[in-house]
Amino acid sequence: MNILILTGKFGMGHQSAALALEEHIRSAFPQAQVRVADLVEETFPGKSRGIYKMFAMVARHGGPVFNRLYRSLDREGPAMPVPARGKFLKALHRLVKETKPQVVLSTLPLCTRLASEYKGKQGEFQLISCVTDIRCHSEWIAPHVDLYCVPSQKTFRELVKKGIDPQRVLVTGIPVRPAFHPVGKEEKREKEVLVMGGGLGLMPEDPEFYRNLARLPGVHVTVITGKNKELYAKLQGAHPQVEVLGFTNQVDKYLRRASLMLSKPGGLTLFEAIAAQVPLFAFHPTLEQEKENGAFLKEEKIGLVLPENPKAMSWLIEDALCQKGALEEMRRNMARLQAGMDLGKLMDVLEAPSVRKAG
Repeated sequence: MNILILTGKFGMGHQSAALALEEHIRSAFPQAQVRVADLVEETFPGKSRGIYKMFAMVARHGGPVFNRLYRSLDREGPAMPVPARGKFLKALHRLVKETKPQVVLSTLPLCTRLASEYKGKQGEFQLISCVTDIRCHSEWIAPHVDLYCVPSQKTFRELVKKGIDPQRVLVTGIPVRPAFHPVGKEEKREKEVLVMGGGLGLMPEDPEFYRNLARLPGVHVTVITGKNKELYAKLQGAHPQVEVLGFTNQVDKYLRRASLMLSKPGGLTLFEAIAAQVPLFAFHPTLEQEKENGAFLKEEKIGLVLPENPKAMSWLIEDALCQKGALEEMRRNMARLQAGMDLGKLMDVLEAPSVRKAG
């Protein structure tokens, strides 16, 4: 079986979900040929770095612009044209010819739309859209998608309301690497706080926030700054009680030992926390999809959205760490949510004879 997974780095979560899918598929089907392809890099090999750098700048500093664009694209009727559509489709055609996939999975709306158009004209593969946000933006929906894998029952209901046949929707959660799931009774530190901002390191810059964390009695703090080198330089060695790391591929190790996570509420981060059963206290979200993820946190009682004031943040964090019952209830709610998600359903679909004969 040949499988092509399409993704991109408009936020690191899309690529991380694609790599997690690859790991799960290789484990379930050792003989499968699986390729993960960044469609932007494949289309613009010399320019993709600049494209992603510009996106990161907008995500960090241009929230209102990003949100207006996000809302304008979330509409019924014909989708807005994809910029450089012809070049993207040419790169996709080359990838399909190289990999000869029976299945194409997408973890990015742009890839879903392009793969759907390609399939409608000349593709003979099964197309699966893996939605990586709680709210299913209209850009995820395309006419030639065979199956949607969604994070939650809430997303399931939203897709059905938008006219998608419920038989074509699976609640799988957002795919995370198996390493995020606890193995047996791992030792979890009683007052261990993990602070993150995703791969781009979008997290508080105010020094007072970190000073307040360092003053919490009996609390060990680990800060992962990701690609935010400026913040790493500011924090390194500033507080003895705070361990500061840059970009790391061992986030699972630090998350599994934590009793509480502080981070922006990205879709993948949220589901990594659910997998590890570590309550998530989210930094005040500014981007539309992260506002939806923050609302989900509160609705399901698996975390909360922090206020913007650094002192108020530290009060809430200290209170939660001292009142063990609140965090325990959040962990139970995470376990309940996890019980309703099953990535194994996707593996069952991939094993079906009809899928293996496609392509």
